[in-house]
Amino acid sequence: MNNNHNVAAAIDILFNPTSLQEAIEIEDETDCDVTAGLEWGLAVPALLQNPGMFGRLTQLRVSLNRELRLLLQEWNLGIGEKTALEVAQKCLIQRLQLPEPVALSGLQDILKQDELYNIDEFISNRDVLKSLLSILLLDSDWQEIAVAAANSVREQVIYQVGINQISA
Repeated sequence: MNNNHNVAAAIDILFNPTSLQEAIEIEDETDCDVTAGLEWGLAVPALLQNPGMFGRLTQLRVSLNRELRLLLQEWNLGIGEKTALEVAQKCLIQRLQLPEPVALSGLQDILKQDELYNIDEFISNRDVLKSLLSILLLDSDWQEIAVAAANSVREQVIYQVGINQISA
Protein backbone atom coordinates (compact mmCIF):
# COMPACT_ATOMS: atom_id res chain seq x y z
CA MET A 1 0.00 0.00 0.00
CA ASN A 2 1.40 3.39 -1.00
CA ASN A 3 1.12 5.37 2.22
CA ASN A 4 1.69 9.09 1.56
CA HIS A 5 -0.30 9.88 4.70
CA ASN A 6 0.16 7.98 7.90
CA VAL A 7 -2.94 6.21 9.15
CA ALA A 8 -3.63 8.66 11.98
CA ALA A 9 -3.49 11.66 9.63
CA ALA A 10 -5.64 9.88 7.05
CA ILE A 11 -8.26 9.01 9.65
CA ASP A 12 -8.26 12.61 10.85
CA ILE A 13 -8.75 13.90 7.31
CA LEU A 14 -11.45 11.38 6.48
CA PHE A 15 -13.51 11.58 9.64
CA ASN A 16 -13.17 15.15 10.79
CA PRO A 17 -16.40 17.16 11.05
CA THR A 18 -15.36 19.59 8.30
CA SER A 19 -15.01 16.77 5.76
CA LEU A 20 -18.32 15.30 6.82
CA GLN A 21 -20.04 18.66 6.47
CA GLU A 22 -18.51 19.20 3.02
CA ALA A 23 -19.87 15.84 1.87
CA ILE A 24 -23.34 16.67 3.16
CA GLU A 25 -23.24 20.06 1.42
CA ILE A 26 -22.25 18.38 -1.86
CA GLU A 27 -25.27 16.10 -1.54
CA ASP A 28 -27.54 19.08 -0.85
CA GLU A 29 -26.12 21.15 -3.73
CA THR A 30 -26.38 18.34 -6.26
CA ASP A 31 -29.74 17.13 -4.95
CA CYS A 32 -28.49 13.55 -5.06
CA ASP A 33 -26.94 10.92 -2.84
CA VAL A 34 -23.15 10.80 -3.05
CA THR A 35 -23.17 8.33 -0.14
CA ALA A 36 -22.04 10.80 2.50
CA GLY A 37 -24.53 9.21 4.87
CA LEU A 38 -23.39 5.66 4.27
CA GLU A 39 -19.71 6.35 3.87
CA TRP A 40 -19.52 9.28 6.29
CA GLY A 41 -17.98 11.83 4.00
CA LEU A 42 -16.19 11.20 0.74
CA ALA A 43 -15.36 14.77 -0.22
CA VAL A 44 -11.75 14.68 0.93
CA PRO A 45 -9.37 16.07 -1.70
CA ALA A 46 -6.23 15.41 0.37
CA LEU A 47 -6.88 11.68 0.46
CA LEU A 48 -7.56 11.59 -3.26
CA GLN A 49 -3.81 12.07 -3.61
CA ASN A 50 -3.42 8.64 -2.03
CA PRO A 51 -6.02 6.42 -3.72
CA GLY A 52 -4.82 3.29 -1.93
CA MET A 53 -5.38 4.69 1.54
CA PHE A 54 -8.57 6.43 0.48
CA GLY A 55 -9.96 3.21 -0.98
CA ARG A 56 -9.10 1.16 2.07
CA LEU A 57 -10.55 3.68 4.52
CA THR A 58 -13.69 3.96 2.44
CA GLN A 59 -14.08 0.19 2.25
CA LEU A 60 -13.43 -0.11 5.98
CA ARG A 61 -16.01 2.57 6.83
CA VAL A 62 -18.64 0.99 4.58
CA SER A 63 -17.85 -2.43 6.04
CA LEU A 64 -18.06 -1.23 9.65
CA ASN A 65 -21.35 0.49 8.91
CA ARG A 66 -22.69 -2.67 7.32
CA GLU A 67 -21.47 -4.83 10.20
CA LEU A 68 -23.27 -2.60 12.69
CA ARG A 69 -26.47 -2.96 10.68
CA LEU A 70 -26.09 -6.74 10.43
CA LEU A 71 -25.39 -7.08 14.16
CA LEU A 72 -28.45 -5.08 15.10
CA GLN A 73 -30.59 -7.10 12.68
CA GLU A 74 -29.31 -10.32 14.24
CA TRP A 75 -30.25 -9.03 17.67
CA ASN A 76 -33.89 -8.67 16.54
CA LEU A 77 -34.54 -5.27 18.10
CA GLY A 78 -37.78 -4.78 16.18
CA ILE A 79 -39.10 -1.23 16.20
CA GLY A 80 -35.96 -0.10 18.08
CA GLU A 81 -33.56 -1.26 15.36
CA LYS A 82 -33.65 1.89 13.24
CA THR A 83 -32.99 4.22 16.16
CA ALA A 84 -30.35 1.89 17.56
CA LEU A 85 -28.55 1.91 14.20
CA GLU A 86 -28.65 5.71 14.00
CA VAL A 87 -27.14 6.00 17.48
CA ALA A 88 -24.58 3.25 16.75
CA GLN A 89 -23.43 5.03 13.59
CA LYS A 90 -23.15 8.32 15.48
CA CYS A 91 -21.08 6.64 18.19
CA LEU A 92 -18.86 4.97 15.62
CA ILE A 93 -18.19 8.25 13.84
CA GLN A 94 -17.30 9.90 17.15
CA ARG A 95 -14.89 7.07 18.01
CA LEU A 96 -13.29 7.23 14.56
CA GLN A 97 -12.85 10.99 14.81
CA LEU A 98 -10.89 10.65 18.04
CA PRO A 99 -9.79 7.03 18.28
CA GLU A 100 -8.40 5.71 21.54
CA PRO A 101 -4.77 4.52 21.23
CA VAL A 102 -5.84 0.85 21.24
CA ALA A 103 -8.44 1.60 18.54
CA LEU A 104 -5.90 3.48 16.44
CA SER A 105 -3.56 0.52 16.69
CA GLY A 106 -6.39 -1.81 15.60
CA LEU A 107 -7.24 0.46 12.67
CA GLN A 108 -3.60 0.55 11.59
CA ASP A 109 -3.37 -3.24 11.76
CA ILE A 110 -6.51 -3.73 9.67
CA LEU A 111 -5.52 -1.12 7.10
CA LYS A 112 -2.22 -2.97 6.57
CA GLN A 113 -3.85 -6.36 5.89
CA ASP A 114 -3.79 -6.54 2.10
CA GLU A 115 -5.91 -9.70 2.00
CA LEU A 116 -8.93 -7.85 3.44
CA TYR A 117 -9.10 -5.38 0.57
CA ASN A 118 -10.10 -6.75 -2.79
CA ILE A 119 -12.57 -5.87 -5.49
CA ASP A 120 -15.56 -6.48 -3.22
CA GLU A 121 -17.42 -3.51 -1.82
CA PHE A 122 -17.21 -4.88 1.72
CA ILE A 123 -14.60 -6.57 3.84
CA SER A 124 -15.97 -10.09 4.00
CA ASN A 125 -14.28 -11.16 7.24
CA ARG A 126 -16.98 -10.37 9.78
CA ASP A 127 -14.83 -11.58 12.67
CA VAL A 128 -12.25 -8.89 11.90
CA LEU A 129 -14.97 -6.25 11.74
CA LYS A 130 -16.61 -7.41 14.98
CA SER A 131 -13.22 -7.35 16.67
CA LEU A 132 -12.60 -3.80 15.49
CA LEU A 133 -16.08 -2.70 16.60
CA SER A 134 -15.40 -4.19 20.03
CA ILE A 135 -12.37 -1.95 20.48
CA LEU A 136 -13.83 1.12 18.77
CA LEU A 137 -17.15 1.25 20.60
CA LEU A 138 -16.99 1.60 24.37
CA ASP A 139 -19.38 0.11 26.91
CA SER A 140 -20.96 3.55 27.25
CA ASP A 141 -21.68 3.54 23.49
CA TRP A 142 -23.43 0.16 23.71
CA GLN A 143 -25.43 1.47 26.68
CA GLU A 144 -26.50 4.48 24.62
CA ILE A 145 -27.50 2.19 21.74
CA ALA A 146 -29.53 -0.03 24.08
CA VAL A 147 -31.30 2.94 25.67
CA ALA A 148 -32.18 4.35 22.24
CA ALA A 149 -33.68 1.02 21.15
CA ALA A 150 -35.62 0.68 24.41
CA ASN A 151 -36.95 4.23 24.15
CA SER A 152 -38.19 3.54 20.61
CA VAL A 153 -40.10 0.49 21.82
CA ARG A 154 -41.52 2.44 24.79
CA GLU A 155 -42.66 5.29 22.55
CA GLN A 156 -44.32 2.87 20.15
CA VAL A 157 -46.19 1.12 22.97
CA ILE A 158 -47.40 4.42 24.40
CA TYR A 159 -48.45 5.59 20.93
CA GLN A 160 -50.35 2.37 20.23
CA VAL A 161 -52.11 2.46 23.59
CA GLY A 162 -53.08 6.08 22.94
CA ILE A 163 -54.58 5.49 19.48
CA ASN A 164 -56.19 2.15 20.24
CA GLN A 165 -57.55 2.97 23.69
CA ILE A 166 -57.19 -0.56 24.95
CA SER A 167 -60.07 -1.41 27.23
CA ALA A 168 -60.59 -4.28 29.60
